[in-house]
Amino acid sequence: MPFMYGKNPLRRTFYYLQQGNIKFRDNVSVFSMGYDRKGEGPRSGVKEFVFWHWAQLQFHNPNVQLVKHVDKVITPYAKAFMRDGREVLFDLEGLSREEIENELIQTLGKTELVRKRESLEKMAKLNPASFGTVCERQCMCEVQGQHPCTALLHSPQVMTGKY
Repeated sequence: MPFMYGKNPLRRTFYYLQQGNIKFRDNVSVFSMGYDRKGEGPRSGVKEFVFWHWAQLQFHNPNVQLVKHVDKVITPYAKAFMRDGREVLFDLEGLSREEIENELIQTLGKTELVRKRESLEKMAKLNPASFGTVCERQCMCEVQGQHPCTALLHSPQVMTGKY
């Protein structure tokens, strides 16, 4: 199979997708990038960035629309549209792949403190022992292997305490 050779199999692994560092803030709604595939020299950094990091961007930012404008512009650029109507424009001429990544992390990315807070909130939210109206499960009977709820199924007379 031809897709199993070269660099492409590496970019298709779940482990590789998790390694991405760019997690956009919540107010970014659309991120677009324009570049030329034939660009060489100072314009090759954008091409490499898209090759190595585009799938990671899609994985870590599922609520952001990502758009590529390929071979439509000469000068490489990136543009972010915010939810409040603002636009952020980046000139990527002469930047390497790492410099582009650092630029996006510093301007549009979440801070380390926000990332830690969100991960702690996610861990607290995923506690399987919690159930009720504000949790993932309404009743204990929804857990696999537990006795069905008496509202749905009558208990045997032995278990009612009136035997």
